[in-house]
Order: sequence, then structure tokens, then C-alpha cells
Amino acid sequence: MSDILLVDDELALLKILARTLERAGYGVSCASSVEAALAQAAAKSFDIVVTDLKLTHDDDGLKVAQGVRALQSNIGVLIVTAYASVPSAVEAMRVGVDDYLMKPVETQELLLRISSILERRQLKREVQTLRSRLQADKKTAIIGEETGLAGVFGSLDRVALSDLPVLVQGESGTGKELVARAIHDRSNRQGRSFVAVNCAAMSEQLLESELFGHVQGAFTGADRARRGLFEEANKGSLFLDEIGDISPGLQVRLLRVLQEQEVRPVGSNVGRKVDVRIIAATHRDLATLVREGVFRDDLYFRLNVLLLTVPPLHERRQDIPELAAYFVERYCQKAGRPVPHITAEALRVLGQAQWPGNVRELRNVVERSLTLAADIEVLDAEDIHLDQGSKDVGPPLFAHMRDLVSLEELERRYLAYVLERTQGNQAKAAEILQVGKNTVWRRVRDSKGT
Repeated sequence: MSDILLVDDELALLKILARTLERAGYGVSCASSVEAALAQAAAKSFDIVVTDLKLTHDDDGLKVAQGVRALQSNIGVLIVTAYASVPSAVEAMRVGVDDYLMKPVETQELLLRISSILERRQLKREVQTLRSRLQADKKTAIIGEETGLAGVFGSLDRVALSDLPVLVQGESGTGKELVARAIHDRSNRQGRSFVAVNCAAMSEQLLESELFGHVQGAFTGADRARRGLFEEANKGSLFLDEIGDISPGLQVRLLRVLQEQEVRPVGSNVGRKVDVRIIAATHRDLATLVREGVFRDDLYFRLNVLLLTVPPLHERRQDIPELAAYFVERYCQKAGRPVPHITAEALRVLGQAQWPGNVRELRNVVERSLTLAADIEVLDAEDIHLDQGSKDVGPPLFAHMRDLVSLEELERRYLAYVLERTQGNQAKAAEILQVGKNTVWRRVRDSKGT
């Protein structure tokens, strides 16, 4: 069902038109002024706005058209007026009005014009979807669609056609956001908003305000109302990265949105309907977090409807030459320099590295190596500047073990090894081990106490 914002200062006519459109199967919201129309458009997404050209208090429908388009760039606009003139028609076209209808309004003509605008906009979205899919197919081929990621990208079209929530699992740096964007670009929501947020990068209060928005005066510093990311993504997709790090309180609020398709801004008692496809991602094992009581089981089952797992780079080493070549070409295009030849020895060094940071780390290493390389025409083994954690230093745990040890002791030794490889970076160690940062800190503290 398409949603229409109807704007007219003649209240009797407004009610008649609203009833007519509702009987035709449209969802209708009404406003009698520019200010009221913009408030409605700020609170809810519409497919089309139908507005009278002449409104009271020196307002006019062109202000409605400009203001609503500023809030919702893809909305259709139909101007209805009894005062048509060449200058007003030219100005209407200049601000992006789709069509112009004279009063008195005939029901069939109004419905025909609205249907025509909606069909043209749908056709435009379908063209954008096709173009985006072609671009996405080209892009995903570059990152190994025919090799290590074939299992992931082979499922994308089937997953994209559904509106069910998707959970993308994989280590940090494997390209989970790329997978989420590919899902959106292949879906019927392409052309609508794709909004991404890293849930681990914000405090609980800030993330709550970002996701759900807030009303004026909801907390110190909230000097004006603000729409949240759920409303920004309305009729599109919302990518919630590192979903395993959200607090219990936010888990409850997110569950309510998934159940009721409604958000309530911070400080408000009024819910707002949203139509959002949720794509969540995590490098953590949510099933383990559920068993530990850290993550709600009902939210986990709501999110884990369609599951995609992105393998780490060390499990798809055959992708490394193709990825390296892509990052070399992209860097050189941006830098305006010739693309160098990558020697077999350079690829061997890259292929043997551990890559705890996955594709993101490979990109950083390639860009660093190109920046520091002495020869701009050849990238050789001695030009590869690996991160400390990527160097292959051989098997650390079993080579010098004389006695069999307990699992607890083995875990302690492996944690020490990972911390050594990450130069004592506990946050990085937690990512590699796929445990919480507090778990690493607590085990380090306990080991120092023994």
C-alpha cells in the first residue's frame, strides 16, 4: 500500500479527497499548512505528496514540494490548483513537481495522475536496482565470488528477495558490511536508504538516541527533536554491525521494534510505524552469548532467521592474489600513478601471512607497501610491509611441549601467545579470540595473580 501526504487548507475538501484516496486503497495523512506538512514528512515516509498550490498565510504548495523533497528525495509530488498559469507551471517543474492538476478535481483523473506518478517512480527504482546489481556483481566478482566466497554470494539473491532479518557472522575485517550492502542492492528496497551503524562504537545512551531518535528536551543537550536511524531507513535497510555488543536494555527495545514494527523516540510516549529490513552482523558467537545469559534468546531467534557466514581470509587464501591486485589497482587510481607488476615472491609473502585482521588488514598492508615501495613499476617481496600480527612465526603451542597439560593451562598459554602477537592489545586479542574484552582483561588479571 502506498502512503500519500495530502495538503490543502480547505478542510472540507481535504476530508473529501482523503476519503476518496482511502477508498482507492491508499494510506492517507492530512495537513492544512506548509508547517504541518513538513512536520508529517519529518515523522513518516511517504510515496507521494498531493498539495494545493495556494494555501493561507502566503504559503504555497511549492514550499511544500521543496521542503518535503529536502526530507525525502524520492517522494513524488502532484500539485492541485485552481490558479494555473505558465509562470507557476514553470516554477513547479523547476522545483521537481511530477504533475500538475486543475480544480475542480475529478476523482478518476486524480487517481490516474497519482497512479502514473507512482508507476514512473517504481520504474525509476527498478532501473536503479538493475544498475546497482550489475555494479554489485562486478564488485563481488573482484573479492572472490568464484572462490572462497562463492557460498556466501551464491545465496545473496535468494536472501535478498525476502524481507526477513539477516544475521551475518564473521571475524572482524572479513567484509560483513559489503555483504549487507550487496543484500540491499539486490533487494526490492534498492533505491531506498541503506543505513549502517556500528553498535560497538557508541555508549548505550548515544546509541539509543541514534537508533530511535529523541524529542526536544529528552535529555541534557537535546535542544531539538531528531529522527533516529530506524526512521531514516524507513522502507529501506538498517545494518546493525556488532549487534552482540548492545546492552540488555537496548536488546529489549530492538526486540519490540522487530515485533511491532514501531519505534518510540527517547522521551516520547508515542510510537511511530516503520518498515525496515534488519541486517545484523557480529564477529561474536551469539549462541554462546545466549547460553551465558548475555544476549536475549528471543532477540537472537528474531535476528537469526537467515544466516550468512563470511569465512576468514586464512580459510580462502586462494582469494589473496585477486584481492591484492584489486587493492593495488584501486590505490594507484586514487594516487594517479601507474599500476605496478606484483611479483610471484610478493604474492607468496602475502599468501603465507596469518591475516588476523582479514581483508581489511590485507588492504592496509597493500596500501602501506605501495606507499613505501622504492620502485613504482614493480611490487616485490621486500616491498611488503606486514603488520606485526601477520608474520608467520611457526607453531607456538606444541613444538616445545614435553608434558600434556590441562585445557585451562592450554587456554592460558594460547591467550599469552595471542597477546604477544598483538603486542599486548587486549581489544585486538578479544576480536581474534571472539570473546568479550572484559573476559581477556579478567584472565590476564587472574594469570598475574597466580
